[in-house]
Amino acid sequence: MKRTVIRALLLGAALSVGAINASAGPARFPQPPSAQQLELSPAQQAEWEALQADAIELRRQLLEDVADNLPELEQALAAPDADLGLLAQHVQSQVLYALWQTQPIRERRLAFYESLNPEQQALVRDWLIAVVQRLERVVSAVQLLQAD
Repeated sequence: MKRTVIRALLLGAALSVGAINASAGPARFPQPPSAQQLELSPAQQAEWEALQADAIELRRQLLEDVADNLPELEQALAAPDADLGLLAQHVQSQVLYALWQTQPIRERRLAFYESLNPEQQALVRDWLIAVVQRLERVVSAVQLLQAD
């Protein structure tokens, strides 16, 4: 069960890293390239900024949902007759719901990416590589904590 909860928390973070400011929080995920770095047209810049704002709001909502559910999960786990299978199924359904909630932004991001020229796409991929590398470090830290 502990592993399922950790996976759910990591998934929540992974789904929303695209809009995390480089100085925000302990994870310190890289910032996405700015509109100026990407040399976007005014229309592209408006869409890019809207995508970032929407991703920030989604991240806030996902993290709020996770935080709101943790006390209930903790209480349910503390019950002497806790049904771990049912609780794991509940956590899994929350993770799937979070994935479903992110679908529209993922589709918009992909469409936006595909509208960029090859040089702009390379900048976005470089940022995504930096995010993946940061996630690898986060996962390693969680694995280290699990070793205790």
